[in-house]
Amino acid sequence: RLKGGLDAHCEQARATDAEIIQEPTDQFYGERQYRARDPEGHVWTFTQTIRSVPREEAERLGGVQIEGWHR
Repeated sequence: RLKGGLDAHCEQARATDAEIIQEPTDQFYGERQYRARDPEGHVWTFTQTIRSVPREEAERLGGVQIEGWHR
């Protein structure tokens, strides 16, 4: 769990010299996500669930059929 939320986590990463390569963005499948590159060059993806999305809605919004959807 990200203490203080995803946006606060992103700002903390930025303050410690991580390169933010994708700013925090809401995704159609109910997650808020950002990506960062640490000083050693590793890319990290951080996500926070912001809402529960039914499979049918995610398929419609993403334009793909989803197999193995777990609720």
